[in-house]
Amino acid sequence: MLVEPGIPVSGLFLILHGEVLVQTPLEEYDRGAGQVVGEWEKLDGSEDVRVTAKTEVRLIAVDRAAYEAALTG
Repeated sequence: MLVEPGIPVSGLFLILHGEVLVQTPLEEYDRGAGQVVGEWEKLDGSEDVRVTAKTEVRLIAVDRAAYEAALTG
């Protein structure tokens, strides 16, 4: 489990290899290599997001502070 409902996400995950399932109250969708999950799904304020690995995955974790610093330069 990468993201659980009701638990704050500390940043985002860039998927290098594998596939995850993203579940929200309104939809389910897959994300794979080259895509991002985590904080991205919660930007709309929804706390009911779950992200689970469908296959073995390799990720790069980016914490919130590093992400915000990259956005602001």
